Amino acid sequence: MSRFEPRLQKFREQMEEKGWSGAFLAPSGDMEYLIGVRRQRPHATQGHMHGEWFYGAILTPSDCVFVAPYLAHHFIAREAEDKPWISDVIKIDDGDDIHTLAKQLLDKHGLAGKTLGVPREAMASVVTEIQQVAPGTVFHSSWEITADMRAIKDAEEIELMRNASRTTDAIFDDVRKNLRYGMTETDVMMEVEHQMLKHNTEGSSFVTGIRVKGPGIHDVLEGVSRAGSVEAQPGRVIAFDFGVVLNGYVSDFGRTVHCGEPDAELRRIHGLVMQAQAEGMAAMKAGQITAQDVDKTARSIIAEAGYGPNFFHRLGHGIGIDVHEPPFLAKGDDTVLEAGMCFTVEPSIWVSGKCFTRVEDVVVVGPDGGTSLNEYTREILVL
Repeated sequence: MSRFEPRLQKFREQMEEKGWSGAFLAPSGDMEYLIGVRRQRPHATQGHMHGEWFYGAILTPSDCVFVAPYLAHHFIAREAEDKPWISDVIKIDDGDDIHTLAKQLLDKHGLAGKTLGVPREAMASVVTEIQQVAPGTVFHSSWEITADMRAIKDAEEIELMRNASRTTDAIFDDVRKNLRYGMTETDVMMEVEHQMLKHNTEGSSFVTGIRVKGPGIHDVLEGVSRAGSVEAQPGRVIAFDFGVVLNGYVSDFGRTVHCGEPDAELRRIHGLVMQAQAEGMAAMKAGQITAQDVDKTARSIIAEAGYGPNFFHRLGHGIGIDVHEPPFLAKGDDTVLEAGMCFTVEPSIWVSGKCFTRVEDVVVVGPDGGTSLNEYTREILVL
């Protein structure tokens, strides 16, 4: 039995408890998690297709039928080949009357005018168009059921995430070998993404972030671009933030490389960041601490050393099929950590004109604390 069939059974049982008649699984993490059909690699902008609002899986208590525009049909058909729980893949051709098709399928499966689950990522037109052809249909987020399911990873998922994290370690090691003074942030980003392809990944799990910080630089962390024209030069640091997709699961990784031997303050900052991560991980004991208290544990190390305002973001986030998943290691999240939950743990200190020192690993929660799925050194790295 595959790992998807027990998930589907649990999801269907909870659908029944909630009074849902079914679900429409538009392309999303929930779709991948429940039926094993992967999303196509995203574009930087939306690539619209005829019939895209009815692109997804119709899931009932006893059946699963996938509907796909012709541009995605061959991809979905291949994805469905080894999944017997998908009974059919229906192609939408250009010019087809989507509204008639949707009404026919919703009527056939007894879903018109009923209550359906739909992923949070679904386009608004999924709701508006289905309500047009099937008045009275009510929608709830499938996340109401999948959130708890996806938060706790099983042994197979953890191994997939370990492979993604270890591959990311190897990518970073190869990137370091090719770093040179004079490289811009964009040059380094291109090297990272080149190595992602060389290591046979499916590409980046989010937009690769490379930031060179230090003396003589106008420090701005905000903005659309995550890499620019600032050069790696002596006295500066190169902060890395990147991850990959591998076999459907993702990584998220960070380290900082010093351009030349760091001075005493940079060494102290590095030590504080590593201590904050270590103590945050040690506190991640299943059933004994909340997500916000893990954040507080790590943050207090940096704050007590006088750098509180310089740690300007949350400690971390859940991670799995998607790169950012709840729960979050942040103030206000009172989720009690459970064994098998996976988080990034990524403290940092940003000092304008001095440095941006960060570390980030994927960590799995256990009874005795968190264990990193990454193995790359956390010692000071020097170019």
